[in-house]
Amino acid sequence: MTLCIISHTEHYQDENGIIKAWGSTVTEINHLLGIFDRIIHLAPLHEGQPPKSSLAYADTDNITFIPLKPSGGKGLQKLSLAWNAISNLKQIQKGIEQADIIQFRAPTGMGLYVLPFLKYFNSKPYWVKYAGNWVDPEMPLGNRLQKKWLQNYIESETQVTYNGSWESKPQFLSFDNPCFTYETYTEAKSALEVKSDPQRGGWALCFVGALNEHKGVSLILEALKEIPKSMPVKSVHFVGDGSNRLEYEKQAEQMPLDIQFHGFLPKPEVHGILAQSDALILPSKSEGFPKVVGEAMAYGCVPVVSKVSCIEDYITDGDNGFLLKELSAKALVQSLLQLSGLTNSELNELRLKNYTFAQRFTYAYYYKALNEKILNVRLR
Repeated sequence: MTLCIISHTEHYQDENGIIKAWGSTVTEINHLLGIFDRIIHLAPLHEGQPPKSSLAYADTDNITFIPLKPSGGKGLQKLSLAWNAISNLKQIQKGIEQADIIQFRAPTGMGLYVLPFLKYFNSKPYWVKYAGNWVDPEMPLGNRLQKKWLQNYIESETQVTYNGSWESKPQFLSFDNPCFTYETYTEAKSALEVKSDPQRGGWALCFVGALNEHKGVSLILEALKEIPKSMPVKSVHFVGDGSNRLEYEKQAEQMPLDIQFHGFLPKPEVHGILAQSDALILPSKSEGFPKVVGEAMAYGCVPVVSKVSCIEDYITDGDNGFLLKELSAKALVQSLLQLSGLTNSELNELRLKNYTFAQRFTYAYYYKALNEKILNVRLR
């Protein structure tokens, strides 16, 4: 059985001619070969060197990458969506012809023409994996149009997997984002066993994501200035990159704290930082369900996150993590002080609870759901 994936995942060709893409997506696709015999991935090929967070496909005999032309951007660059639509649809048609079932990953700019194409010019079964925030009040116009399309125009037999439980139609299915193999999940438990008492050695905090205002990096830096001495901070790790990184580094240099900016890192190194950290801080303005929250839960790193999208479906304030009352430095400091008020025994109990819950984010759990809720329904 052949799966054709259509996505906006950025691909690059390294100096040896090897195609690489975002590590989390590549890892997920590698493991999908446990269900499918062959996978065709249609996605944009960009110029330049791949980021450190990129990976190559593990099985290029059974995973075929078909490049699409990159499109979208800011200002007049958005017109490239129209310029490249015909060329990209021709490539998409080639991929679809070889497939038994299709997965389209939304929201993305090309969704404005790919979704109608799949409905009116395609006879193969497909489902849509929607990874954005379904209830974002400041949703970009393109995302809003794709959401409306899925709500009103998609075929009744086509499933939409998304983060949360927002729609009453049975074809909308709440799906957990896979983060790691069962082997990695099992190995993560060792991190719980060696966690030190932060009340004695100080708190290690981390952030994983794009370094920009939307993700709340400035808010974190502002909050770090206001944390009282009653909560000693041992170190702060920022994993990720962005155009504002130099500005954030300059702000961090003015603080009497050990603040490290790591840039993009391979997944094992990200897991290493989660394992040595006591809390993941993620005060985003909008999210779907970021995979790093599930990873943090497995590695004993307590989520301190904004109350957006479906986050409340996974994190209960004060029980297995902390939800910011508002997007402000004051609210972040309050949540961190709540965390620091836990005894070491209470903290270990919370960590174990999250580790048990995080089994939902293994690929095995995800693929079981795919088989039961999508493949056995669409291909029977």
